[in-house]
Amino acid sequence: MKIKKLKVSSFRNLESGELQPGEGVNILYGPNGSGKTNLLEAIFMLSLGRSQRGANDGNMIFEGHDVYRLEGTIDTMSRSHKVAVAYSRQAKKKITIEGVSSKTSDLYDFSCVVSSGPEDSDILSGPPSVRRVFLDMYISQISRKYLSDLTDYSRALAQKNSALKQRMDCGMFDAILITAGSRVMEARRDFLLKLKERASEHYKMISNKELFSLNYKPSVSIDEELLSVNEIEAVFQIKLEDNYERERIMQTAMVGPHRDEIQFDIGGRAARIFGSQGQWRTAALAIKLAVYDILKDARGSNPVLLLDEIFAELDKDRCSALIKSFADFSQVFLTTALEPPDELKEAGRSFKVENGQVTVSL
Repeated sequence: MKIKKLKVSSFRNLESGELQPGEGVNILYGPNGSGKTNLLEAIFMLSLGRSQRGANDGNMIFEGHDVYRLEGTIDTMSRSHKVAVAYSRQAKKKITIEGVSSKTSDLYDFSCVVSSGPEDSDILSGPPSVRRVFLDMYISQISRKYLSDLTDYSRALAQKNSALKQRMDCGMFDAILITAGSRVMEARRDFLLKLKERASEHYKMISNKELFSLNYKPSVSIDEELLSVNEIEAVFQIKLEDNYERERIMQTAMVGPHRDEIQFDIGGRAARIFGSQGQWRTAALAIKLAVYDILKDARGSNPVLLLDEIFAELDKDRCSALIKSFADFSQVFLTTALEPPDELKEAGRSFKVENGQVTVSL
């Protein structure tokens, strides 16, 4: 996948502008607050219809305006797709593909993008919900079935929680939760097994220091062995029965993938408790590079890679090693507050971003 053109209107601090990126590396440089990160967010929004930073649509509208609009061309191996994403304060978000009104999930059929930025430290240090959103965002790019199961599970979960608050019977919702939830957990487990191996390799390459590992910690115990989805359903059923009274008292669902957790360890210790800011940032980058590898294998094509201020956490040798690795990526967008080094400029196309304006750097 490649972004061939991006047109921005009233998005964040970008009142209007157009970007025509090249293949390979695209460098967005300029002072802090100039709009570099907002351009990356616009690319992610155009690709998947959502912000990689979890931002609310209303907060992404240019100050004093009522609508933002993003439009552009996304190339895949088979064809080009003209996409537009718009949001109005008076109406919901609208996505069109080739001018036809479409669902957000339709973008997942051809778009594939991985983003790494400072906010990713929350994957290591933040609450469990951040880690679950991370899983959902990237597994959904591998499997439309996962996205469908997740949607079914979330809908049934909301209905069950409502029923619990009203002291109603929840049996009908539990059946859906078990079926859809077991498939969600199976997909998460399989994804994390791949991520565990590859993220460790990338962490060693970047840090040249501690060991890095991760483990899936679902609320339903399935991580000890590779259970089939039918076996997971049976374990899930027993867990729900064991927690029936507890859920009735607490008036909320206590068991299922909405309670899943991931444990990250750096140097053999829990990253969330003992990790430093630098370790979190390095580990987050390693995780996203591993996600890139997994998506590339699963989709049979290269995702677009967005890297926001990654060089701030790396020494000169690590930066050089990472720059050399860019040759393996089909299209990369990266931001830096400083003038790009010559070896980076030689690797691709540069754009200067200042006061929300984008100009090609010659």
